[in-house]
Amino acid sequence: MGDFILNCMNIQIIIKKNMINYKSMYKLKNYLLSMQSHWMINQPTYQAVQDTLPLIAKYKAGNGQEDLPKTPVHKVVKKIYPEIYKVPLFRRHFCNLLVKEIEMMKKEISFVGNEEEDELRQIPEIVLKEQVPELYRNMWFVVQSVLNPMFNALWQRDCKDPTTIQIANYNLVDKKQGAWHHDDSAEISVVVPLNTGSYKGGGTAFHNYGEIGPLPTGHALMFPSFINLHKGLPVESGDRYLLVFWLCDKERTVDLYHTLP
Repeated sequence: MGDFILNCMNIQIIIKKNMINYKSMYKLKNYLLSMQSHWMINQPTYQAVQDTLPLIAKYKAGNGQEDLPKTPVHKVVKKIYPEIYKVPLFRRHFCNLLVKEIEMMKKEISFVGNEEEDELRQIPEIVLKEQVPELYRNMWFVVQSVLNPMFNALWQRDCKDPTTIQIANYNLVDKKQGAWHHDDSAEISVVVPLNTGSYKGGGTAFHNYGEIGPLPTGHALMFPSFINLHKGLPVESGDRYLLVFWLCDKERTVDLYHTLP
């Protein structure tokens, strides 16, 4: 009888934990944000990716025996510093809708720092996979169909597995700036400002290179973040919302792990 009561208590604890986790999830209010399509992608960028796909396929079929020529992606992606690029990624309309959605999110879920990071590097964030799974699925689709082909064009490698996709918030109350760091769990990071012009300050600094002011709304900053030391610049007023992708190639990481002595 005692074991039965103990088992019932354990089941109740599990149910309560699951209920707490369920309540922490947010359901999108705007159905456009849950549509898995390319409507939110900057159209010249999307077309450049589509025109580049046959060249990537041909390059991969050759097993690296031939060079990958300059592609249409190179016409829309601009180099800022060595291995650091910017590209118009999302339409402004999508970003505006997402910012409005974020304001509704804040009534149900909170921006919280990642406790696995040291305090100086914790940025208030909403982790999409855990808290907004509908939006996560759409952003995963963007990684596979838009971002990864661009990585292939720029670096001739896949980087299609998210370690996390999150919405970050720099502001004077919670976190006005970041500290120098590498993104240890990502090979390539993509940072997209969602509301440039609604705050003052911000931007990104790269060690030994310089500072980059806030990019236009929807324009992505792309760079190998595990080798480029970087930090967020101080926000002087307002909320600076960023859509952040940390990406890797899990297959290559697993292969590397198994080759270690």
